[in-house]
Amino acid sequence: MNNSFSPTKEQADAISADGNMVITACPGSGKTTVIVEKMRNEIDGLNEFQGVIGITFTVKASKELRKRCKAGAFNTKSSFFGTIDHFCLSEIIFPFANRIFEKTDLEIECISYKDLDAAYKQSLPDLSEPKVVLRTTDYHVLELEFQRHYSEGFVLLEAIGVIANMILQNSEACRRYIRSKYTSIYIDEYQDSSEPQHKLFLNMLGLGLKAIAVGDVNQSIYEWRGSDSKYINELIEKTDTFQHHRIDVNHRCHPSITNYANRLFNQNATLLPTNQIRVFQRQFNGIQTDLAQQLNDYIPQTAQSFGVELSEVAVLVRRNSGLEGLIEHLTIPFRVYTDDSLSSVNSKITKLYQDLLKYRFNLDFLVSDVSEFEAKANSLTLVSRAEVINSIKRVRNVTHDELESALHHTCRMLFGHTGKDVEHLALQSVLENPNHLKQYKPNENEVQVMTLHKSKGLEFEIVFHLDLYEWVFPFRQYTGDFNEYIFPDWEQDLNLHYVGITRAKQACILAYSTRRLNGNGENRQGQPSQFLNMPGLNGLYA
Repeated sequence: MNNSFSPTKEQADAISADGNMVITACPGSGKTTVIVEKMRNEIDGLNEFQGVIGITFTVKASKELRKRCKAGAFNTKSSFFGTIDHFCLSEIIFPFANRIFEKTDLEIECISYKDLDAAYKQSLPDLSEPKVVLRTTDYHVLELEFQRHYSEGFVLLEAIGVIANMILQNSEACRRYIRSKYTSIYIDEYQDSSEPQHKLFLNMLGLGLKAIAVGDVNQSIYEWRGSDSKYINELIEKTDTFQHHRIDVNHRCHPSITNYANRLFNQNATLLPTNQIRVFQRQFNGIQTDLAQQLNDYIPQTAQSFGVELSEVAVLVRRNSGLEGLIEHLTIPFRVYTDDSLSSVNSKITKLYQDLLKYRFNLDFLVSDVSEFEAKANSLTLVSRAEVINSIKRVRNVTHDELESALHHTCRMLFGHTGKDVEHLALQSVLENPNHLKQYKPNENEVQVMTLHKSKGLEFEIVFHLDLYEWVFPFRQYTGDFNEYIFPDWEQDLNLHYVGITRAKQACILAYSTRRLNGNGENRQGQPSQFLNMPGLNGLYA
C-alpha cells in the first residue's frame, strides 16, 4: 500500500475485501485512492499479458486514474484505462464487429447522431431529444441500419453500448479475448450508467471477471441522456453476488459545508461538530448581469479573506446559456470551460488535434501524452516514429498563423489524411476563439467558470453557485396556475445542486439577485430558489 496513504477503517475494508462489490462513496471520500489501491494490489499478482479494466466517466478522469496507478514506476501490465465508449470501441467493436457485420476494408470511425447526414437520421429515432436513447432491445429493430453504417465506414456513437453487448453475446472469439486478457472490471460513477452500460457490466461478470462498481446515488445528474441510478441500486440489492461497502466520510469539504449538503436529502441528518459556518446565501441587487459585475469586486475580496488564489475559485452556473451573459461582464481574469467544437465531434482526428494543442501550450504535456501517437507508435518504423516526433515538436514552435498547417501535417503523418470537413471546421472554430483556445493553456491565476455539470469530479477552495432562482433551479413548470407547484426534474436538480455545493473545500456562496431576466427577456422579481429554504437548513448558513 502507498506509504503516504493512511486509510480509514471503511477505506481499508473496501481495499482488502476480495470479490465482486459495490462501493458507495460520498463526495471527497477518497474513492479514487481506494480504487487505485485495489487495482494495484490486484495487478501485482497478474502475468504481464493480463490486466484490469478501469472505466471512468470522462477522459480527464481516466488519465488521472492511469497516472495514479502508474505512480512510482508501477507496472500496470496490460490494463485498460478509459471511458466506457473507448473500451467498447477499442476492445470489442473495432477488433470483433466483423463477427456480426459483413466485413469491410474501410477504416471504421465513430460518428455522433448530430453529425450524421440527414439520410441516415431518417432511419433512427431523434437522438438529439432529451431522454431519447437506445437500449439493448433496440438492436434487432435497427440491425440493418447498424450494418449499413458499418459497411459505409462508421459506427454510431449513441449505439456503441448496444452494439458492443451484441458482439460480446455472439462472438466466442471476443469473449475468449476478454477472459484471457482481463481479470476484473472497475466502473466509476456507476450512478450515471445507462442500460447498455449496465448490461455490459453484468455480461463481464458473466464471463468470470470480478466486477467492482463505484458510485453515489446522490450524484446522479445525467438522467436526460439515459443514465439511471436504479442500476447501482440493483447491484446493491444483489447481496448474494455483490458485497456493499460504504465510504461516507467527506475529507474535502469544511464540516459546515458537509452538514448543509447532507441536510438537502435528510432534514434530520446528524451534524458534524464545527464552530464556523462556511455556507453563505447572498442576494445581489439588480438582474443577472448586475450580479456578474458585482462579482468583479466580491470574488477577489472573498479569495483574499480566505487566503486563496483566483485560480482556486469556481463560478458555477446552471446552463451554458448562463455562461454567455456572465463572461461578458466579468473583468477579473477568468477561464471558461465548455465543450468546444473539437470535443463535440469526438473523433480520433479531433482527439489528436486536442492533444497537440495541449502540447503546444502546456510545457508539462509531453510527446508521449499525445494519445493517438502512443497508440500507433509500436506500428511505426524507427524512422517514421522520429519523423512524427519532430512533427509534433514543431507544433510548439510555429506561429499562430502556421499552427493549423502544422497540426494538419502531424495528422497526415499519423493517419494519412487530415480528416473530414466537419473536423477541419471544428479545428478552425477553436483556433479562432480565444476562450476555447485558452482551455488548452495552463491556468494563469484565473477564476474558473463552468456549468454545474462540468464541475462534476472537480474541487475548488471556494465555489460561487449562481442561478438559484425560483422557476430556474429547480426548474418549475408553469401549468397556467401560479399557485400550482410542479417540479418535473426535482430529484435530478437537487442532485446537481448537491454536486455544486460539494465541490467547495473552504467556502460556498449560494447566490441570486433581486431581479432576473426570464427566457423571454422580461424583467421579473428574483425570488430565491426552493432549495434555499428546505427544511433542516436553518442555522447552517450565514
